[in-house]
Amino acid sequence: MKSMLKLLRVALFLFGVLIIPDKIRAQNVEPPDPSFYSVSQEDFRAILSLLKLEMFKFNVDFPIDMKCEAYLYQQEYVERTLIQEKIIWGTRSPYTVFDKNGDSSEQPLANVKMFVKNNTRSFSLVIRMGEFGIDGYELKIDSVYKNPHACKPFKLPEEYKIGSKIPLLLIGSFWNATSIDGTMMAQKFCMENELPGDFSNPTFDKMPHYFVFGIAIKEPRKEENILSNSNY
Repeated sequence: MKSMLKLLRVALFLFGVLIIPDKIRAQNVEPPDPSFYSVSQEDFRAILSLLKLEMFKFNVDFPIDMKCEAYLYQQEYVERTLIQEKIIWGTRSPYTVFDKNGDSSEQPLANVKMFVKNNTRSFSLVIRMGEFGIDGYELKIDSVYKNPHACKPFKLPEEYKIGSKIPLLLIGSFWNATSIDGTMMAQKFCMENELPGDFSNPTFDKMPHYFVFGIAIKEPRKEENILSNSNY
């Protein structure tokens, strides 16, 4: 988490340096419009792209009356075959939060945020589920998979039910493809902006390797740590 925050601070500093014309810097003259120094959404996207850093926010908005446990899971696939699945973290919904006066209240799980740094042969993730989460989760790509990997979010379902699994984020491999005239080879990672949760997109048949991060919704368990059992 700290390393990502440092990257963002450095990027914003560099952006501030780069967008100010040399003449204004040299004369130390403030431009009349304060918005001159503002960072737009497009500017921020460019900074994130430069750092190979992506941010994803999934507004799950669990109903307050749906008492459940939400497990963050990681799956690994070779082509369409699931070869590994594990729980990374978990929380309850609704969960208890305290304000600055020490008063408590119950809040449902409203969103999941993932900050993903592409390190070429690995990915660093900071994951927040509501008020809690994981800092500095490392996902390593086995050297047997030579093609680069990239991220793509899934489309959220219309409703959430106990017992369901909700895929959130794909980290998938590029695949090799030939040009239309058959004279050139290229690597592709072309798909919808949001992937269907039923894995019906044909690119799942083309990717040789990929990971899926998602949430599994389960009935709440009493007097038991929700991470004590990996059989979800």
